[in-house]
Amino acid sequence: MADNYYSDKKILILGAGGFIGTNLTDELISRGASLTLFDASFEKTRSKRWEENGAKLVTGDFSKIADFADDLVKGQDLIFHLISTTCPTNSNRNIAAEYTDNVLPTTRLLDASIGSLSRVIFLSSGGTVYGKDHTGICKEDDDAFPISSYGIQKLTIEKLLYLYNYIHGIDYRIIRLANPYGPYQRTNGVQGVVTNFLHRVLKDEPLTLAGDGSVVRDYIYIADVVKGILRISQDDASNKLYNFGSGQGTSVLEVIQTIEKITGKKAIVNRVPARLVDVPVNVLDISRYKADFGDPHLLSLEEGIQLTAQFLKSQM
Repeated sequence: MADNYYSDKKILILGAGGFIGTNLTDELISRGASLTLFDASFEKTRSKRWEENGAKLVTGDFSKIADFADDLVKGQDLIFHLISTTCPTNSNRNIAAEYTDNVLPTTRLLDASIGSLSRVIFLSSGGTVYGKDHTGICKEDDDAFPISSYGIQKLTIEKLLYLYNYIHGIDYRIIRLANPYGPYQRTNGVQGVVTNFLHRVLKDEPLTLAGDGSVVRDYIYIADVVKGILRISQDDASNKLYNFGSGQGTSVLEVIQTIEKITGKKAIVNRVPARLVDVPVNVLDISRYKADFGDPHLLSLEEGIQLTAQFLKSQM
């Protein structure tokens, strides 16, 4: 489809201040979209740039979205739901909060969307919803039994979208995303092994390796993520649920080796016990995406790490 698809679209991005939201916002601004950006806070330099390009920024507490959902949703053509208050690593500490802070507010958002012409694009988690009781190569039709509260809340929201479509006709797309990395990802966060490890190696700081490094994940560069999200969001294909990742598995040890190769530096590794929330192998089957949209022509892990290293060096 033509790149000018978004030039006449009014778009709401929930979680615009985060890693994926920042990259998505930059791309949509370049395509001429009319944006409303929502998050708890925004980085000052980026928010100024976005406002200068016509974006409307709204700060607020997502858990209280019932108070302002009608105003946010009104008149929007697309709603990108990227926001989440927790991550897989710490979500099991307060399972009730997952529903209070994420599931219930999403229900209020969908209530506000009833009768509108908006399409909701929900970013789910291909890395957590499937759980560990599968071959390691995950397909959209596989049974899903998450072992983290984070995965359960993502799966619950997926089912809510199906329900609201069935009852109220709300249009939606679900993207079960692999492990993204790249520019604007937090280098000190609990998510983002590639970016975190790369930053530490560049600064000659020790990195923390949970377990023996054999955990296998599907890593995808953020620019490819944004392209995939936009391709799915604008299409009227019959499928409403898509995996999106590289379709290839890489162990954490292989990530470290690739970083060492690109930087020319030896990683300083501190080992800690394995984590219960880590599924041993998780690789996304993206054949459904390819069947509907063709080959996404993704960057290799090595290419993506090279680009990320260039960005990190420019920020250091």
